[in-house]
Amino acid sequence: MSICFLSLETSKIFNQLILDELSNQGFDGLSNALIVLFPYIDEYKGITTSALASKIGYTRQAMHKNLLKLEALGYILFETGENKKEKAVVLTQKGLELMKSATVFIENTQHELSELLGEKGLQEYMEYQSKVVSHLHSKKGM
Repeated sequence: MSICFLSLETSKIFNQLILDELSNQGFDGLSNALIVLFPYIDEYKGITTSALASKIGYTRQAMHKNLLKLEALGYILFETGENKKEKAVVLTQKGLELMKSATVFIENTQHELSELLGEKGLQEYMEYQSKVVSHLHSKKGM
């Protein structure tokens, strides 16, 4: 199995587990395409639609469509930000609660992986993943 396929499979499975957990907790209307947005919205407070689309690799139109779904579900809202031309995307209380639930699930899964791989093994895995991400990002600029 190639590193590319293995990374895709790991991400797909992890995202599905998170989605299932959130659904079990009553966070409805979500999909894999939508849940990947939450960490970016949380990390980059007040990010614009176009900046979010660029970070994730969606078109602006696809991003806007997804964000409108999240807004209709009550997870985000749009606020006037520093850039007056484009509104900032922010999490609502419901969106913040979703992030809290997802974080607990991720931390529990990370603990399980630590037991499986050992604390040192998990730390090394995460360091390797970080190096791979950095290397691949540097290649994008070529």
